[in-house]
Amino acid sequence: MSNMLQFVEEMRARLNEIADSEQALVRALGEALSRVDQKLISDVRGIATDHEARRGAILNELQVLASRIGVFPAMHEPVNGIEYSESTLRPIAAANDPQPAFSRGDWREAASNIEDELDVFFKGRASSQ
Repeated sequence: MSNMLQFVEEMRARLNEIADSEQALVRALGEALSRVDQKLISDVRGIATDHEARRGAILNELQVLASRIGVFPAMHEPVNGIEYSESTLRPIAAANDPQPAFSRGDWREAASNIEDELDVFFKGRASSQ
C-alpha cells in the first residue's frame, strides 16, 4: 500500500508540473494575442488616418471643382480686336445714298429656283436607291 501512496504522490506532483507548464503556455499565448491585438489596433488607426487624409484631399479637390464650375478659364493670351487691312475696308455710304444694301429680285423666280433644286435633289436620291 505504501507503494500505492508513493505512486499517487508522484502522479500528483507530475500533474502539478504539467498544470504549471500549461498555465505558463496559456499566459504566453495571452501575451502574444495581446501584442497582436495592439499591433492590429495600431494598424487600423494608421489606415483610418490615411483614409481621412485621402478623403480630405478628395473633398478639397471636389470643392475646388465645384467653385470652378461655370467659370470660364483664364485667358493665356490677350485677344486683340479684329484687324483689317486697307484693302478690306470699304467706305461707309452716305445716309442719303440711294444704293440699297441688297438688290431686289423676283420672288417668283426664287421660288421656282428652289423647286428646281429640290427636284434635282429628289431625283438624284431616287436614282441612287
